[in-house]
Amino acid sequence: MIRIFRFDQKFSIRIPFLITFIVLPLISLSILQYTNNFNNPFFGFMLSKVEKQFMWLILGFIVFIILQFLRLRFLNEKIYSMYFITIVLLLLPFLGDAIKGAQNWFMGFQPSEFGKIIIVIALAKFLSDNKKNINNIYFIFISAIIILIPTIIFFIQKDIGTALVYFSIFIPMLYWVGLKPSYCFLISSPIAIGYINMTFNVYGDPDNPAIYNDSITPLLFLIGWLIINFIFLFKNSRKSSNVFILTISVLFINIFFTIFSSYSWEYMEKYPKGKIVYIKSRIENFIIPTLNPYSGGYQVAQSKVAVGSGGFFGLGLGEGTQVKFQFIPESDTDFIISSIAEALGFLFIFIIILVYLNLFYWLLDYAHKARNDFLSLLIIGYSSMFFFHCIITLGMAVGIAPVTGLPAPFLSYGGTFTLSCFVMLAICNNISNNNI
Repeated sequence: MIRIFRFDQKFSIRIPFLITFIVLPLISLSILQYTNNFNNPFFGFMLSKVEKQFMWLILGFIVFIILQFLRLRFLNEKIYSMYFITIVLLLLPFLGDAIKGAQNWFMGFQPSEFGKIIIVIALAKFLSDNKKNINNIYFIFISAIIILIPTIIFFIQKDIGTALVYFSIFIPMLYWVGLKPSYCFLISSPIAIGYINMTFNVYGDPDNPAIYNDSITPLLFLIGWLIINFIFLFKNSRKSSNVFILTISVLFINIFFTIFSSYSWEYMEKYPKGKIVYIKSRIENFIIPTLNPYSGGYQVAQSKVAVGSGGFFGLGLGEGTQVKFQFIPESDTDFIISSIAEALGFLFIFIIILVYLNLFYWLLDYAHKARNDFLSLLIIGYSSMFFFHCIITLGMAVGIAPVTGLPAPFLSYGGTFTLSCFVMLAICNNISNNNI
């Protein structure tokens, strides 16, 4: 019989987690009361969003307590079977209809949130088992496949935000387990050069007259990237015996992904229909969040008005016009930070940032102290996901990050997301109690 739980394990809730569970939900529930707080069904009962979120928080905390008795070795033993089941679950939304442009829901459930938990465990298992071979290109490729399979599914489902969240764990976990910094740079290069080339395409698009022929911005990106490449090669030339191979690799990656991203953009221009139009629009909004005034640009513009009007102390709960009159789309989920800034001001945004920073600091501390690589990588993977969510949601509110549809941990309304956050921190707390 497979033992999933072990009830003689040490039980305690670490203070950083307790602070997170108290401060952020209190702020969230205060704001949700004034953001489209209509009644809707919840297990047969008609409850408001505040009441529903409170129920999800209670349920999440109960799950957190239960998982303190989870046998951590069970995750290591059965993860590949769980990974296969997760991939099947991620395909279920194709049986349903698209919601808000993305096809990532199935019967009121987001399989991608459950997948976040499993994907980190699967990658942690593979990397910890192959730590000695981590700088072998073959093992790097296999570890990439573990991430790419669900990421490709999300791109097809037009859920780009979740795809980015899944990919956000890849380089941090590889670096943590011992991948050479030079390899980390080479893995990051396609992202950088693809972004820069897309920037040239967006700024050179005649369909965007407000920025057409503005070559200064993308040129600055390109110059900055060339300087980074030069510094990287110069630093590694003194300590690497394969300088020539490293230089050719950097050159090849930059040229190949420049051509690839240019071809991809030309394809989207030539066949502008269906999902291609959606992806092209999301790329444009990713590069310039305020570009399209009737889609992502509108959201960012209204969000910046809300943040600016809130000032340092805020306008008061229920007093802000942007939230009260529903000028901010998704004011209870994607743009919850804007709602908080308008009502409670920068003071509470600063408190939220402090709570997040405190959480990340202690997660890294627990990762350093974990007894084995598998458990340490679990904490790094989950903290990377949390960090990415926090950076994007805070950046979206002021127009310096793309509109990706990502919620803020323990602040945004949403049952599945709230539960997944509790589960991830539950595993981290379990590790800190029993394996440090």
